[in-house]
Amino acid sequence: MIEKLPESSGNVIGFRIRGKLTEADYLDLLVPEMEKAMKEFPRIRVVWVMGDFKGWTVGGAWEDFLLGLKFSAVEKMATVIDDNWDEWVTLMFKAFTTLTGTELRFFRMERLAEAWDWIRA
Repeated sequence: MIEKLPESSGNVIGFRIRGKLTEADYLDLLVPEMEKAMKEFPRIRVVWVMGDFKGWTVGGAWEDFLLGLKFSAVEKMATVIDDNWDEWVTLMFKAFTTLTGTELRFFRMERLAEAWDWIRA
């Protein structure tokens, strides 16, 4: 499941992600919101709040791969994680940022406010 966070404003957009991401999560919310932001701003910044993240369905994994190819306008990403976070997901995020030149920082859930401050700086 994915939801847009109310703290989103201007070229900064945030999403809360829980459970397992599906193709519908990407197509119904994430992709339209990202495309809307990219039409308004040449460079955008993203906060991912990943609580109880369980990975992707097959369709969700494919959409995630395509998303990485489409959204090179992301200049900065803050990823907020909980204790369920798995190291292989960290590697996937780092691979994306290496390919796109996106600046990336990880924050623990208790440092969520710091993540928003960093993304806006």
